[in-house]
Amino acid sequence: MSSSAALALRVLRAEGPRSFAERLLGRAGEWRRTRSFSAPHAGDPPLFAAVLNLLGTPPWPHLGGVQLQLAERLAAERHRRPVALLHPRDGRYRLEFDDGERRRALDFGALAPPSSAVAARPAPAPAAPPVLFDPTFERAVRAAVTCVDAAAVHLENAAGLPLGSLAALAEEGKPWILSLHDFSLFCPRPHLMEQPADRFCRYSTDPERCAACLSHDWPVALGFQEERRALARRLLAAAAAVVHPSDFLRRQTLDLFPGLDPARHHVIAPAARLPHRALAPTTPVRPPRHLAFVGSVQPYKGAPIFEELVRRLAPDHAQVRWSVFGGGDAALLRRLRSLPGVRVRGFYRPGTLGRRLRAVRGDLALLLSPCPETYSLTLEECAAAGIPVLAFDQGAIAERVRLRGGGVLVPAEGGTEALAPRLADLLAGREPLPPAAAPTALTGDQAAVAWLALYREVQALAP
Repeated sequence: MSSSAALALRVLRAEGPRSFAERLLGRAGEWRRTRSFSAPHAGDPPLFAAVLNLLGTPPWPHLGGVQLQLAERLAAERHRRPVALLHPRDGRYRLEFDDGERRRALDFGALAPPSSAVAARPAPAPAAPPVLFDPTFERAVRAAVTCVDAAAVHLENAAGLPLGSLAALAEEGKPWILSLHDFSLFCPRPHLMEQPADRFCRYSTDPERCAACLSHDWPVALGFQEERRALARRLLAAAAAVVHPSDFLRRQTLDLFPGLDPARHHVIAPAARLPHRALAPTTPVRPPRHLAFVGSVQPYKGAPIFEELVRRLAPDHAQVRWSVFGGGDAALLRRLRSLPGVRVRGFYRPGTLGRRLRAVRGDLALLLSPCPETYSLTLEECAAAGIPVLAFDQGAIAERVRLRGGGVLVPAEGGTEALAPRLADLLAGREPLPPAAAPTALTGDQAAVAWLALYREVQALAP
């Protein structure tokens, strides 16, 4: 059996036929997008883009929120400015150019082994060790800048990219804009899930503890993390602007890297693919009877916590249904599928979660990440569905729930021990379920307008 067929069979067994079909539809859209670009034609005018956008993975929405929000934003920006995006694909660096009329693609040099382009969506066992310097990557960026005569570079996410090379490139003179979506400047594990304990590291700066954690997956020596963070500080200091998706991440970044200029740090919410009109919030006239775990089925998203909640509460609440929306770790999915009353609904295409939650009459969404989230597009999809959430009181999710309502927050340090009794109170009706909040994420057009204004501010675009 081929590796592709074996992978397809694993997905089918772990997530079910509908999820498999959803994945195929998503991949078909990404294939059509890739095929829409052609090689430069003879007689084409020169390619010109004032800003070179740079991403460490292919821009495929199925990879996660970073790629999803970028696809939404660039789809709107292409009507306002020529867009040039450099990213790794099929072992090479690919430059895609789109000015609304021409869609051209050029290939640059092959990726250097071992590949420095680790997937930005973190995995339990990363495919390649974290690389600090990559001359091949640096040459590709310089060549792409020259090819489109870019006045500035916009790094869309640092996860998986060589921080030493990024810092060196950012110090060469052109304005660099950094988009931060996670803690990848602070640690190669962007979610900060310590290994092998599978727990939030609480921003550890202990050299021995950090080395032990990283060595669980990569052959790194004591002092590697300190060198990497010093390079991250250089990159941050060289940036003309640093953009965060939330006030929480902006604050936390300035705390983790003290001494930076706060005036260069901005907040622009990500673009989200939501229905044109949010569904009316559900009216909680009774205790919740259908609970849905939403998001990637991984330890850093709280899948084991959901498993423990079901084991504790399902025996005393036989009337409650439990659903799992999201793909992820096959072993975890098999364990969840075996629990009584749990239905694994698997992967969902971006923008469809709200409709699917309403279709199954979900009452409460469970966002159980044990690590602080820096924004959470999933929270926006739940809000668009008119469904409240239960989450830990930490990170950007907690800040946004406190600001606009629409959720129940539980002390993060209590873990499952704090979640279980609180959820039991909700299921028994001893605590009322709050109404959902309205979504506040930006549309692609709104995000594009905000980014164009920032480009002009750093003199990447003419007024």
